[in-house]
This record gives sequence, structure tokens and C-alpha cells, in this order.
Amino acid sequence: MTNTIDLNNIPENFVITYYAKKHKKIITRNGQWTKPDDFMTTGKAFVSKNGVVCFIYWDCDAEPDEKGNQWRMAINPMTIKATTTIEA
Repeated sequence: MTNTIDLNNIPENFVITYYAKKHKKIITRNGQWTKPDDFMTTGKAFVSKNGVVCFIYWDCDAEPDEKGNQWRMAINPMTIKATTTIEA
């Protein structure tokens, strides 16, 4: 058994909804699979050693940190819906 996920069906732009431990509530964010200014840098999806699905994505709604980072990690349960553009 491998701890990887089939990445063939992940859209480039999407709306993602999941429970965020940091905020202690369900949140919805506009996301991208690749870093906006570097299409060679992609998100990741994997299953943790505890069997939790983890999804790393670029959060288009986030304020960048001091290094310009907007990568976030969502864990199950979550929904991902493809969009053609980032929603306001």
C-alpha cells in the first residue's frame, strides 16, 4: 500500500471547504494547485501515517507571510469544486 493520492483529477483553480483546526470551524477558500508565479511548483496530496488525507494548496485568499508563502494544508473531510476563475 502506498500513501499517495491520484492527482489526475485535481483542477487548477478550485474552491475548497474543510474544517480548519486553527480557526476551529469549517472554512471555504479559493485555491490553486500551482503557485501563481511558478507553475512548476505544485501542491501535494498524500495520506499521513495516521491515515488522514492531507491536501497542500495555494490559498488565494490568504495574506502572504514574511516569505510570501500562501501554502495551506487541508485535511479530511473536505470538498473541492473546480472553478474557471477565483471567486470573490
